[in-house]
Amino acid sequence: MGRSSGEEQLLALEVDVIHGLGPGGVDGSLRVTDPSVRAVVAWSPGARVLALGAEGSGGPGAPRDADGFGGPGDLGDTAQAYAPGEPPEILVRIAAAREAAGDPASLRGGPCFTFPERLGADFPSPLPLLVPDAEGRSAARELTRPDNWQPGEWAELIAGAAGEWAMAVHDGSPVSICHTPAANARAAEAGIWTRADFRGRGLAPAAVAAWSRRARHDKEVLFYSTTGDNHASRSVARTLGLAPLGWIWTVR
Repeated sequence: MGRSSGEEQLLALEVDVIHGLGPGGVDGSLRVTDPSVRAVVAWSPGARVLALGAEGSGGPGAPRDADGFGGPGDLGDTAQAYAPGEPPEILVRIAAAREAAGDPASLRGGPCFTFPERLGADFPSPLPLLVPDAEGRSAARELTRPDNWQPGEWAELIAGAAGEWAMAVHDGSPVSICHTPAANARAAEAGIWTRADFRGRGLAPAAVAAWSRRARHDKEVLFYSTTGDNHASRSVARTLGLAPLGWIWTVR
């Protein structure tokens, strides 16, 4: 399998994990099932994947070709070169078209990474670390729920119903949590939160590493993505030695 083909498959898989990919439209374009998404581009040095919202992006400048980069009409014929940190021109056009139609749109993006089959270090936690085995679930039920988790979501998390997790604990409270915000049959996405007063202590890399060891049991691919301005999260990816894949940009 060539690099471009492999990257394209990984990008499409991550879009599917995060937003869901449904049947394509009559124009051959991919569609996401997440109703909040107008369009998403996942791109890397060797590949690009464009998927539209279920109803299409709408408005002038909407893509009509399979990959959204070059094609008929007002899209132009020149593919934009991959530029980390710079939004794809097609999404800029889509967002502008929605704004012009009186439908406010936001365009955000950030880097995405894949986990190696095995991390190069153990990343021990400086605080006790729970995982969702029988002992960990029992201990988690006694913890104080963080304010950023709703009661129902928290109950689902600690029961293991929302996928794998790992959490560092201090004084009866979780202070760093890696969980599974999105997954499909083949892959899972890591999500990490660390309480502000416990950042910079190595807790996040330890929690993410523990999550990955468990998630690897039944998933072929593990992803980690963040926003471009979340430097702390990007630092976790560097610390763990995750492999940069590309950037994902989304219009909502």
